[in-house]
Amino acid sequence: MLRLILPDTRYLASYIAALREGFRIGVRDIPPEEEIQKIEKDPFDHLEGINRQGGFFTPPDGIERKRVPFNDYWLVDDKDFIGAISLRYELNDFLETHGGHIGYGIRPSMMRKGYAKAILTLGLQKMRARGITSIFITCDEDNVASWKTIESKGGIIMDKAPSIFCGGSIRRRYLIEIKD
Repeated sequence: MLRLILPDTRYLASYIAALREGFRIGVRDIPPEEEIQKIEKDPFDHLEGINRQGGFFTPPDGIERKRVPFNDYWLVDDKDFIGAISLRYELNDFLETHGGHIGYGIRPSMMRKGYAKAILTLGLQKMRARGITSIFITCDEDNVASWKTIESKGGIIMDKAPSIFCGGSIRRRYLIEIKD
């Protein structure tokens, strides 16, 4: 049974394997092997840090911004880590333009099996439960699987704009209105 959970050591081995496959959420960097080994040695610090609130981040535009309230959840079945989704409950000026409310990723060995639709569906349910019904979400123009997933969940394209993440690629910007 697929479900979203907060990061949990029960799925650590599968999560580590996913990192070694090249798993990442959205535009986040794939961690190098040294970082993966550090996670293996001290998983509790890493797992606790995944949802640490507050602080600041510096996106590619170089302007430091305050983090918005968020949660990262893992998509799991009875035994394996499949992917992760980041749900942002507020937007700042950067997220309003470049990131949106949701970022997600499926581990490479699990792609093309319908898990992206599952993780987005479950993520939208969690956003709805928090009273957030207008969802802004983006993806790269060349990520056809992602934009088809977004459109399958009611995403309406707002526009396309240059991405500051991937060397001038184009970002598709969507709005999803969550219905009752």
